[in-house]
Amino acid sequence: MDCLEFLQTTIAKKELPTYVYGYPSKRAYRAFRQPLRITDVAEQASRSKQINIYIHIPFCRYRCTYCTLFLTTRHRQASRESYVARLVELVGRYGEYFGDREVVSIYFGGGSPTLLTQHQFGELFVALDAAFPKRNPRCEITVESAPDSFDNNLLDCLKVLGVNRMSMGIQSMEPGELAHSGRPYSVETAKAAIEALIERFSHVNLDLIYGLRGQTRDSWILSLCRVLDYAPQTISLYPVVVRPMTSIITSKAHNPELFFSEAEKYEVYDQNVALMASKGYRQESFTRFTKIAGDQAYRQEVSDFEGTPLLGLGAGARSYFGQYHYSTDYAVNWSAASPIIDAFSARPFDPHAIASHGIRLTQEDLARRYVLLGLTLSALSRKNYAAVFGRALAADFCEELEALERLQLVDLADGDTYQLTHTGFKYSSIMARIFYSGTIVALEEQYQAA
Repeated sequence: MDCLEFLQTTIAKKELPTYVYGYPSKRAYRAFRQPLRITDVAEQASRSKQINIYIHIPFCRYRCTYCTLFLTTRHRQASRESYVARLVELVGRYGEYFGDREVVSIYFGGGSPTLLTQHQFGELFVALDAAFPKRNPRCEITVESAPDSFDNNLLDCLKVLGVNRMSMGIQSMEPGELAHSGRPYSVETAKAAIEALIERFSHVNLDLIYGLRGQTRDSWILSLCRVLDYAPQTISLYPVVVRPMTSIITSKAHNPELFFSEAEKYEVYDQNVALMASKGYRQESFTRFTKIAGDQAYRQEVSDFEGTPLLGLGAGARSYFGQYHYSTDYAVNWSAASPIIDAFSARPFDPHAIASHGIRLTQEDLARRYVLLGLTLSALSRKNYAAVFGRALAADFCEELEALERLQLVDLADGDTYQLTHTGFKYSSIMARIFYSGTIVALEEQYQAA
């Protein structure tokens, strides 16, 4: 099936694949034949004078019904302390190799990073400031959170430490939907958390999910409008994805009538786009809408897509250094995830074995990644592609681009930059699939999750 036929067929079927935010996914990672060395990635990093830092905190109080994130709900104070101590050590050691680079962004992801204490965050920031002293004047420092995972004293501490962007998963403002999602707190708790963030931080992103068990069109719009009342700078709207190894897949199998169909999710998406535009939000991707003018709302993503190396620290954190993409092993089930997290905390830094799992991308897949992610952000420049790869974009992706133009999924702005149309944003997750190489498709299909 050629690109045009694939797009026409998949769009006609109203298929809604998993939202694509990276290439390749961890499902394409495998154990390296020989552990990856720091010198391998340092050579790749030498091409950039900047760096992004991602710190993974894999602790949560509960696992939501739709969640497949790498985390554990079985943790104690001692395990969190040993984990943070390991992170502090790694920050210092990696600073020896990359500390001369300008830091574009620092992102604390999870899990729920705000389960850490003020003291633990303080330790991490002291280590970061010492090991990576060069900061971009507009350095974005983000911390993810959940509504019941922090108090105002912690937020005040984070602001003093330099955090300038908070991201919180709200998911729903309806009590029944929260309960069915496995979130054991009240809507009042969510409201108080939103108010606390908005009061303190110049940039707040709030996540909502549509298609949850028992959700109706009316209850979804009510949730969205309640969040819009707070006028956060950025809102991310995700369709629920029913994946293996989640409790929601069992729930949907027994009660499919309680869930939106894929076609209904697309209809809700259309409503979302119209409502967000009417409230003054600009669409940046399939999921993200922002009021920030003249800049992107998620600098780490943009910088990563443009080729800035990403140093991932923590169990489950991904690192991107040119051809090398790597991480620890990955698992969803707690019985498999917890030993990986425990091993991370206990293993000392070894420059000759910094990673055991990952992938070395070919030049073809580096080009595919560049194009796929550039289109995702509606900013794929022909001139920039030629400068990076020494070849014309049309020479490498003629069939794909012709199909996108024929279906009016992209426009060519100023004769150079491909940008998504309204329809292109809507079907961007389908579009992304035509840029996957056969090798990556095969690796992801063969992957068996633990």
